[in-house]
Amino acid sequence: MKCPRCSSILNPVDDDGVQIEVCAGCKGEWLSAGELQQLVEHHEEVFTPEEIASVDAVSKVMFTAENCDHDELNCPQCETVLMEHFNYGDTSGIILHKCLECGGIWMDKDQLKKVEMLVDGWKECLNQDVDKYGLILRKIELKEQEELDKAVSISRFGFVNAILRRFCEE
Repeated sequence: MKCPRCSSILNPVDDDGVQIEVCAGCKGEWLSAGELQQLVEHHEEVFTPEEIASVDAVSKVMFTAENCDHDELNCPQCETVLMEHFNYGDTSGIILHKCLECGGIWMDKDQLKKVEMLVDGWKECLNQDVDKYGLILRKIELKEQEELDKAVSISRFGFVNAILRRFCEE
């Protein structure tokens, strides 16, 4: 595969047990579908609180960066498919490119490290957030389940009703 940014060849590299493709030229990284999730959930590097805070500070300043114009890159795997850019975590300011065909993600130099730091920061705050918002989130979860159950019930009723009508017509 060729780099979507500089056309150099992408080379396979092991990163915490996941084989990703790294550009020899610009040091960008190609992750196949699902690999980003594997890496952020199981990465071995430990970041200092200062490193995590630095990414968080950048995130607060740049959270609207997705609305800015960004370069258009073709997927290195699908070649002719234009990737869409997105703001990782919606407000991180870390703009990545994703192929909607194969699900792969292009990350420019050091973006993977920034994503891992960001996720580590989120994990550190998780218990505080659960303590603060857990009750509200549980209420929302129960309400959504109630609405889903109601929708399923209605669709089952509609299905049974349709079968009965058809049976009666024959």
